[in-house]
Amino acid sequence: MRAYDESYLADAREVLGEAFDCAANKADMPLQRFFELFVATGVADAFGKGCPRYVAGSSGVELFLDVCYRAGVDAGVALCDEVALEETPEYWCGWALAHWQWSAGRPFRIIGRSVTMEQVVALYHPLHEAPEEKFCETMEARLALGPSPLRVQRRTRGLSQRQLAEASGVSLRAIQQYEQRAKDVNRAQGATLLRLACALGCSIEDLLEYPLN
Repeated sequence: MRAYDESYLADAREVLGEAFDCAANKADMPLQRFFELFVATGVADAFGKGCPRYVAGSSGVELFLDVCYRAGVDAGVALCDEVALEETPEYWCGWALAHWQWSAGRPFRIIGRSVTMEQVVALYHPLHEAPEEKFCETMEARLALGPSPLRVQRRTRGLSQRQLAEASGVSLRAIQQYEQRAKDVNRAQGATLLRLACALGCSIEDLLEYPLN
């Protein structure tokens, strides 16, 4: 399930690429720090849903400045500043993330729980000239080897499987199967997902496996 209409994709990739380049090479801000602000301010959520203001109505510098303003951070960058004319690893990082998020429909905040920006930048040399779907496939393969979203949320809350079963009313066996991916959590009944989300203090989308089909 695509995050938003494909007609916005080219602009969205360019905007986020420019924002990442601006953060790293104009403001001397670590990419991980900027990404965390991007998510914390809610701009990432709007961007990831295809809000025209962000994916088509602003430049990368404007996006960077908006995030910093909302976060109360002195950006140290002027609106008239331009990003590098040549593609930098940081630009590619933002560009590739925008494509992956659009392709998978996975919220940026969930992406941030699975990968660091340093890990993405490290893929620049092997993948920056490859088709964009190669990057998506590489990242999805990495995530598939990791723990399920349900297991991540449960461990974050410090709960055992049995404690979660008691708190949510969902059977221990079902929780085990969802965590082992023996059962598809995306096909669970809405009431089951809601009970799990309430017990874990998270949203239902935090428990889903992406890409959504």
